[in-house]
Amino acid sequence: MRAYIRLFRPINLVLVALTQYLVLFYIIRPIFLLSHYDLAMTRLDFALFVIAHLMLAAAGYAINDYYDTDIDATNKPEKNMLISRIPRKMGYNINMGLNVVACLIGFYCAYKVGNIKLGFLPVVVALALFYYSLKYKRQFLTGNFAIALIIAYAILVVWLFQFFAIKADALVFVAGIGTYKSITMFVCGMAIFAFLITFIREMVKDMEDVEGDRANGCNTAPVKLGLKKTRNLLMWISIFAMALLATAQYFLFDDYPTTAYYLLVLQIMFVYFLVRLLRAEKKSDYHALSIFLKIMMVAGLLATQMLSVNFLP
Repeated sequence: MRAYIRLFRPINLVLVALTQYLVLFYIIRPIFLLSHYDLAMTRLDFALFVIAHLMLAAAGYAINDYYDTDIDATNKPEKNMLISRIPRKMGYNINMGLNVVACLIGFYCAYKVGNIKLGFLPVVVALALFYYSLKYKRQFLTGNFAIALIIAYAILVVWLFQFFAIKADALVFVAGIGTYKSITMFVCGMAIFAFLITFIREMVKDMEDVEGDRANGCNTAPVKLGLKKTRNLLMWISIFAMALLATAQYFLFDDYPTTAYYLLVLQIMFVYFLVRLLRAEKKSDYHALSIFLKIMMVAGLLATQMLSVNFLP
């Protein structure tokens, strides 16, 4: 049983669930309450919505390990449960089973919010994760971009479903028109931050795994460009992310000062990351940076707590 739990990366699943709940209850709902109306999706439906995305993520981890047994035998044999602890074929079967259930729940949630077309989004995510494991992650930057986009999707989709749930009630929809711009701004800001941090982290993980990737014919950024050029690319992306944070601070300062000041924490963390990146040489150094970037992601999520302070009566 422990091997199956490790296969699903429970800490990462907790982060996915935490992200979606924070977006709903610390960004969307507080702004709604200022206009004297509440969420359109029921708590049960939203819980099912989150469970569906946890299943998609768990399925993605299973299929990723299924296709990565050769690479992981070099990079991290102790972490891939399909190498020795669980029959490899089981990873494929788990992926199929979880994806089917997740997509059915997705269509149910889409039906409940009044737009059945939204039910195809989990299908697209399931296919993207499958093809990421099959080939995208072995291509230059394609896999990094795909995972970063999926993480951003996990944030944006919370507001997308909630928006269509509200739209189903014309009176409530019209009453809340003034709030949609603010919600969209904050949710998109979080999604962009999550995209950039994830993209950076995926490249750092590729730097950590460069030996196994090169031996198995992968064309990741560190394999194609080398560690030095990849490090330089990461530095420019990080500086770009810091510039975006500074821009957000400038526009938030008057109306949301608590959040603007909190973003200084992320700026300092980026500086620390860059210093450590310049000094990184060993596999263990890149592994430590990967863990630190996950901590940065959590720190970014906690910005929702600071943001909600501005909405308190």
